[in-house]
Amino acid sequence: MPWVDTPESWQAMLDCWKRVHQAAGLTSSEERVFFAFSFGPFLGFWTAYEAATQLGFLAIPGGGMRSEARLQMMQRFEVTALCGTPTYAMRLGGLAKEMGLAFPKLKAVLVAGEPGGSLPEVRERLNELWGAGVRISDHHGLTETGPVTHQDPSQPGRLLVMEDAFIAEVLDSQTGCEVADGETGELVLTTLNRTACPLFRYRTGDLVQKRLTPQLALEGGILGRIDDMVLVRG
Repeated sequence: MPWVDTPESWQAMLDCWKRVHQAAGLTSSEERVFFAFSFGPFLGFWTAYEAATQLGFLAIPGGGMRSEARLQMMQRFEVTALCGTPTYAMRLGGLAKEMGLAFPKLKAVLVAGEPGGSLPEVRERLNELWGAGVRISDHHGLTETGPVTHQDPSQPGRLLVMEDAFIAEVLDSQTGCEVADGETGELVLTTLNRTACPLFRYRTGDLVQKRLTPQLALEGGILGRIDDMVLVRG
């Protein structure tokens, strides 16, 4: 999906991404963050990478490399954080065990792109592979909006909506009515800062469980899609 931005709207996404990094415990200018993504037009990589540089982190791109080479680079530069999808973070962690590599300074694994980062079983497996003390930090976003949520630092498996950047509603997809606290519905977003191409009550198609805390929370992260389907032989 192509999406056009102005420098101001791009910066609005970077500001949200900075909070994703900070929620993962990345606050020091001495952070060394490895981005295990390819160099495609994927919006999430570029915004995550540029936000890290604005925070003063050493941002290390891992595009165009085999998994073994990525792990060797991570060890060489003594990374403090890894960004990737949950499944690829598990792949790298398993391969690191096979290669006998250790990452004593790693303190956070930031995951997105798949729902695994908010699933207890996936989080436990990531901690088995990377270390019990490593923080597993989930978040989510869309091309159309940029980053929307970040991990609740005090509640694993719960995502907090950045309400200064979005008006978020959780609606019954059939009736369009707001669901009650604890119920599941479709996440609907209005952007406040991404003004180059604003969205008004945009139906994301994401199923979430509404949880009212001091700010809107999504219990269990993204639970599914209202248009879930299975493709068999194409």
